Amino acid sequence: MRKHRSTILLAITLFTLQGNVGIAHSDQAPEAVVVQTKTGYVTGVSTNDIQIDGYGYRFKVGVELLDPEGEPLMESEGVPFPVTKIVLGSAVKFFLKAGEIQKMIVTFPQ
Repeated sequence: MRKHRSTILLAITLFTLQGNVGIAHSDQAPEAVVVQTKTGYVTGVSTNDIQIDGYGYRFKVGVELLDPEGEPLMESEGVPFPVTKIVLGSAVKFFLKAGEIQKMIVTFPQ
C-alpha cells in the first residue's frame, strides 16, 4: 500500500509540474508573430531601408505609411507616398514584425 501511495503522490506532483510548464509556454506567442512597436527619429532613408536613431531597419514590401491621424500618406491622389521622400529628422512610430517594418506613422518636422 505504501508503494502505491508513493507512486500516486509522485504522479500527482509530476502532472502538477508539467501543467505549470505547459501554461508558461502556451502564454508566449512565437517570435515571428510578435509585433513590436518602436519610436524614434529618421537619421537615414533609402528605397528598401531606413535608419532610425542610427539603427537600420528593412521595409516590408508594401509598407503602410500613415500620417499622425492614421490616414495613408499620399504623394498625390491615388499615388502612395514614396519612402525615399521621408524627411530626415521626422518623428516615427513603427511596427516591426519578423524584423521588418510593416507600418509606420510619420510626423514631419515643422
